[in-house]
Amino acid sequence: MSDALLDRRIVILGQVNIYRSAIHRLGSASRVPLSWPAIALGALLLCACGGRPLAVAATPTPVVPQYCALRVAGRWIVDAGGNIVILHGASLPTLTEMAQSDRNAAQRLRSLAQAGARVVRLPVDPREIAPTFVPAAVSPFIEQANALGMLVVLAYRNDPGETVRKQGEAAEEWLRLVLTYLRNAPGVWLEPFARPIATPKWRAMNQRMVDVARGYRADNIIVVRAPDWLRDASDGLLVGDHIVYAVSSLAGWPLDDAPFVLTDFDGAGVQAVQDARVWSIATEAVRPADLAALWRASQPCE
Repeated sequence: MSDALLDRRIVILGQVNIYRSAIHRLGSASRVPLSWPAIALGALLLCACGGRPLAVAATPTPVVPQYCALRVAGRWIVDAGGNIVILHGASLPTLTEMAQSDRNAAQRLRSLAQAGARVVRLPVDPREIAPTFVPAAVSPFIEQANALGMLVVLAYRNDPGETVRKQGEAAEEWLRLVLTYLRNAPGVWLEPFARPIATPKWRAMNQRMVDVARGYRADNIIVVRAPDWLRDASDGLLVGDHIVYAVSSLAGWPLDDAPFVLTDFDGAGVQAVQDARVWSIATEAVRPADLAALWRASQPCE
């Protein structure tokens, strides 16, 4: 052992002994053992003096499930490589309703995924919303669904008992809250109005939601419910990108002009859904086994 190294260790041990002596001189009533921080510090210094680097075990980075990025291209939904993606799945109750039932959200997600579902629609009730609701409850649900290979459509359950103006304001407030946490999350689509509103302002209200999302620089796909103005050609598609239209039937809609999702699907007419090459989201009442064949025909992105 070199003299310099020996001298360093003697100094360290001497400092430790001085610390012990100082405590002992306080008297037997105040006598305390050498603290663990002092022992740890001495050990670290001895290692450093020995010229050997400290070996620190690396903590593995957790793998966070990342859903593939989707975008609108004409009448199709495509992945980053331009491949057409068509998904099928089902609606769920709200998180609160599932928590109060005999099957929680995690159980339902696993059941749907095992049956082949590749998209789930989660309604959000205004009574559920709180400052921490999205990060504490919604985000974990989305992570679970994405990890199982399912995209999530978050649908704000607007209250038809409120005025048109209040429904619009509440939907916008919800959209801003969700975008604060889930902006550009690839496995999340946003449906600002889960229930259509009978008003001449319906198109303008949905255009407002698209504009708000794009004002946040969010590229989340926006789902527009029941675009009735398209039936009579009184007005065209909404302005903007990443827009999908949700309808409860296939008849009378310009399916060749934009991507459409058949919602409230009761399982009847599976062949028509496949021939139209549209997405579908079944009602809560449909049994997964009854639509497993359609769901497994989904063309998900890898």
